[in-house]
Amino acid sequence: MAVGLLLRPTARVSLVPYLFLFLAGSLVAIQAARSLSASGRGFLLLCGALLRATLLWRQPDLSDDVHRYLWDGRVARAGISPYAYAPDDPALSRVDPALRSRVAHRDIRTVYPPAAQVVFRVFGGGGSLFLLKSVLAAADLAIVALLWSSGGRGNAFAAALYAFHPLPVTEIAGEGHVDALGAALLFSSLLWAASGRRAASGLALALSVMTKYVAIAAALPIFRRGRAACVISALALSSVLWLWAARGSTPAGGLGQFATRWDFNSVLYPAAVRGMEASRLPDTAKDLFIEWKDRRNPPWAQRVFPYFYPEFFARVFLAVILGALLLFVAVRVPDLEKAAFVSLSALLLFSPTLYPWYLVWILPLAARRRDPAFLYLSFVIPISYGLAFPLPGVPASLLLGLEYVPFAVFLSISLGLFRSERTAEAIAS
Repeated sequence: MAVGLLLRPTARVSLVPYLFLFLAGSLVAIQAARSLSASGRGFLLLCGALLRATLLWRQPDLSDDVHRYLWDGRVARAGISPYAYAPDDPALSRVDPALRSRVAHRDIRTVYPPAAQVVFRVFGGGGSLFLLKSVLAAADLAIVALLWSSGGRGNAFAAALYAFHPLPVTEIAGEGHVDALGAALLFSSLLWAASGRRAASGLALALSVMTKYVAIAAALPIFRRGRAACVISALALSSVLWLWAARGSTPAGGLGQFATRWDFNSVLYPAAVRGMEASRLPDTAKDLFIEWKDRRNPPWAQRVFPYFYPEFFARVFLAVILGALLLFVAVRVPDLEKAAFVSLSALLLFSPTLYPWYLVWILPLAARRRDPAFLYLSFVIPISYGLAFPLPGVPASLLLGLEYVPFAVFLSISLGLFRSERTAEAIAS
């Protein structure tokens, strides 16, 4: 399977072989989790390392993100803040034109936080794709070690499953995504918070958030468990990193554009957009705002008008519901790992964008809990690439149905909506 993934055709023009190889890898991972759970940590790490090493030499062909990483590192090495300019800005015209031509969305400044930028500069600033991918694959492999040593009845099963799972193997070692580094730091934060190492937990959480903002979803449960020492250490380190990166330009970069423009592989977001269109809420709000503006005439009024459209209102609607859910979980779910798992699940489901590699954040917890819904999604989510690189004769609705209809059934079982807990455990096993 690994050699096949290495030698397969370019997935953008020949996606089917990739999907079949991924399916084969999924079956291997399930069997490995069932039969190798009694193996030692060293053996699982060796297997995971061999699988990941296979793909380090392959050029990414499903995502352009790693070229942005290399570009940010190259710009930083040139003494320029990656947050200051978009790649197509004339101020960067002399910085590695060959690399710039491979960067996607060159009109948008970087969205990656300061800790990620340190990694890009140190390991990617010299232009070595192999070195950067190797470091990120090592971080991904660290998750196997963390799972194995995490304790509990699900640790060995989870470590074996993650070591062989084709999603982190292909998306981290193959495509070079930074998410495994953030996920490893977040999982470390959870383990340290559970063991009473509160300051260390806060530092790990801060580094995770400053690697990718996904970890913010789990912050409230961790803060609740870690208390003052965790909060203070997390806020202190985050502030230091943010202020260090803010020299000359805000580290927010193009985050606002990403938050208001991107959408991919979501079912809740399109439904929310259709709801806004049917209710005409944006138009009603715009009319009310115009009436108020005519009476008050504030100087900032013109800057507000571009946001009266259904897509923006749908994003705000989902963000409000997500915020309420995260607060509810933090207050009402006492178990730290469960609270983090539910919080990350909510973030992924309510986000307008769900790329396959985003599931790396929740996969360690899903494997420990043997959650049937998210484990199923982790095995089938590569078919969402068919939305970006269409398969002849396969409609987008069919791809979304294959992803989310069984997922919804499994999620309902996990939540105990219409089946017993014993049935849910049987399906998970």
